[in-house]
Amino acid sequence: DLLTAPDGTRLVLPSPNGSTLAFLARELGVQHVLAGCLRNATATARVARELSGGGTIGVIAAGERWYHEGAPLRPAVEDLLGAGAVLAALDPSAALSEPRCSTEAAAARAAFVAARPLLYDAVAGSVSGRELVARGWEDDVATAAAHDVSDVACRLVANEFRAV
Repeated sequence: DLLTAPDGTRLVLPSPNGSTLAFLARELGVQHVLAGCLRNATATARVARELSGGGTIGVIAAGERWYHEGAPLRPAVEDLLGAGAVLAALDPSAALSEPRCSTEAAAARAAFVAARPLLYDAVAGSVSGRELVARGWEDDVATAAAHDVSDVACRLVANEFRAV
């Protein structure tokens, strides 16, 4: 349904971990906070490079909570792959053996590169993907697993993300 929303539609989507991390990053002094995913990885990487001025860029895979509020965090494969896609777009020719990024960043990048030919299968096979498929929302999985279908990056401005 969101794919058919008119341009300029203002929307609030719940993302307890992502929004918490975004606001915390800003509180800790991060100057530019962007939201990226598989769908806008290259756009996010491009804007991050422009805004960083050659400085350090941090990429965080937010994860999610198990089934109910207050439950512990679980890794989210879709977030790992999204982070890896942004990292791969930051420097597509980088060899994983180069010490240009942390081991965690290299692992996320490698996971994306390995899963790229079958992103839908990777996302659909994750805990989140299986939950969505069980609810009959395979189209949501396909939408989430689409790579670089948007050329819009989103930046935290005041209390909302806005298109850059």
